[in-house]
Amino acid sequence: MKFDFRTAMAVGLLCASSVLVGAQAQIGNLYVGTCDSVLLNTQQNEVDIYTAAGQFVTAFHGPSQNSCLTGMVFDAADHLHIISARFGTQSWNVLEFDNFGTLLSSKGPFNSPMSVTHDQQGNLYLGQGSGILKIDPAGNMATFAVAGGARWIDMGPDQRTIFYSAANGDVKSYDVVTQTQGPDVAIDALARNVRTLPDGSILVNSLGAIRRWVPTCAGCFPYRQALGYQVPANADSLALDPDGASFWTINTYYDNRNQLGKADVYRTDIKTGYPLGRFSLQPLTNGRYYSMSIGVNGDGMNSTATVSPSLTFPNLFVGTTSNGKKAVITNTGPVQIVVSKLTITGDFAIKKNVCAKGIQPGAFCSIIVTFTPTQIGPRSGTLKIYDNVLNSPQTVTLSGSGK
Repeated sequence: MKFDFRTAMAVGLLCASSVLVGAQAQIGNLYVGTCDSVLLNTQQNEVDIYTAAGQFVTAFHGPSQNSCLTGMVFDAADHLHIISARFGTQSWNVLEFDNFGTLLSSKGPFNSPMSVTHDQQGNLYLGQGSGILKIDPAGNMATFAVAGGARWIDMGPDQRTIFYSAANGDVKSYDVVTQTQGPDVAIDALARNVRTLPDGSILVNSLGAIRRWVPTCAGCFPYRQALGYQVPANADSLALDPDGASFWTINTYYDNRNQLGKADVYRTDIKTGYPLGRFSLQPLTNGRYYSMSIGVNGDGMNSTATVSPSLTFPNLFVGTTSNGKKAVITNTGPVQIVVSKLTITGDFAIKKNVCAKGIQPGAFCSIIVTFTPTQIGPRSGTLKIYDNVLNSPQTVTLSGSGK
């Protein structure tokens, strides 16, 4: 038996208080939603939290009973927003928790939302099947009618484009600033979940298989499938690590013989597809089971950085190469920065990327650039740095002169 949060089922919400069990949650912890049983004294309205190594940390409890905690997102303040779907009604709420498990708000009720995302301005967006609902920090709401219906939604790195899985399995886009339909992103993707990466590519859960889709050129649509990941078990859903370098999937199942709800989680490197880890969640008793939802604390916070605004090279004879100059990136945010891609134009070249292993909060690294003029006179170019920083890509202006 599974709760499929893609399917509207009877659920809702009552008001009460949350209960903290255990320690404070930390960036990088895994969150997994659970579903209550209909049995007496088993109603928990619970999300369980684990370390990336598989150690149980704590559990947060919502205000309602006989519910499933399903789609979730972490905002810029690292608060958890999670859909609480109560059995017996289609009026569901979105609960907000801090890292201590304190219930900060209970928004709603809403009509059977399937997924939730956010932008850095504090707006929440719900995928409601038929369209997208925007909720601003003051509680004002606006509904966007989108082509094909919106099930799973995710905010793109430009903070205005929502990528969403439509009812037919395509991945489409919608601009929430201009309130206009965007281009189709992935055709015939059989998409259940979709997540955007800092470089603009997307991860898609295609009926349990995770695939990466990339643009064929800058600004080109639709995307093409570039990589299929060999995850050991079918994925019910997926979540990104805050550094944008790996993803987690969850596979849920019910042990009817022993009456236990079970699940396994898997971590995979986005770039290489290599497995990075796996563990089993603690079995749930008394008819309770895992809701197929998974999230990672810090996913959604992004990071911030300062970057060398420009590099100016001395005049060189045509055809000769300069010594390297350093473009310095400093991590001024709360999560690790991972540089996913570098591009450079003009008579300039990347000699070495010292940032390849990531940049921890408070640390810095350098990208070393050289200049080889091909003509006499002023020469110019740009270095673009794609990463999980809010204003990605960062641009460094390059200049020099040939003689």
